[in-house]
Amino acid sequence: MHEEIKVWQRAVTGELCWVAPDDRPMGIPVVPLVMDDHPCVALPYLHRDVAEALREAEEVAFAVTDSASLRTEGGAGGVAVIGPARVDDDVEGDLFARDLLEQELVKHPPSRLLADSRLLRRENWWWLPRVIVRLSRASRTLRLPARTDPRRDAVLVRDGVGLRIDTVRADDAGGWAADQLTLRSLAGEPLRGDGGPAMAFGHTYTVPDLERWEVWNRSGVLRGERLLVAGRVGSPDATLEPLGLLSRIRRQRDLARGCRAGIAEAAAKAGAGPATGRPRGED
Repeated sequence: MHEEIKVWQRAVTGELCWVAPDDRPMGIPVVPLVMDDHPCVALPYLHRDVAEALREAEEVAFAVTDSASLRTEGGAGGVAVIGPARVDDDVEGDLFARDLLEQELVKHPPSRLLADSRLLRRENWWWLPRVIVRLSRASRTLRLPARTDPRRDAVLVRDGVGLRIDTVRADDAGGWAADQLTLRSLAGEPLRGDGGPAMAFGHTYTVPDLERWEVWNRSGVLRGERLLVAGRVGSPDATLEPLGLLSRIRRQRDLARGCRAGIAEAAAKAGAGPATGRPRGED
């Protein structure tokens, strides 16, 4: 797993993929981090619902498929490391601040605006508590062709013999807009969908600031090479323009509110008191 860990460690963005207990394939873009030589992500408490779904997953894929992230690897293809994952609440943010914050600050410019100094960490205390998701052990590793066209390429997630992920391209003239999509594996192999649930998703972001980082998906059932779409979120054709001042203020307010609500819920569930708001890891 050494080479796959190197790719994950150097990548700016990655994908976390799994199948929920109700058989829903799921996937989100993440900032790749490493803890104790294992792939790891640190989800802000805004995404507490995602963390709860991950707790029940039998397997989780830590993948890097974005060609922009893979350029640091000399144009190498994508990778995925798959296995059971451990999900831990870090409601006080101490573990994140000690072991993962510096990694995130290097890769994720929005975090620098929130936590790049002692003063910022005190003011934005809600950004430090995290749900830590880390690979427990690698059951298998995959080499995947990279996604090179963010408007046409996606990660396909489904349940085969265990969790299965592929990188695919929509071959229809209308891209991802149709209700029935013809998908082509970027590896050139038949997808052989058996009519079970599947979800294709992609993400794109502004460079180099990552101020806008948007995800889209299409979910339904996969029959052969055809995805029969039943649900859709976002669009790969969306134009990512810089946010205006009011939009930035509104987004910051919504982010803080969502994180504080998730922290309070996690603390109540654990029977702990509220988070203190002190600057973590600096006592």
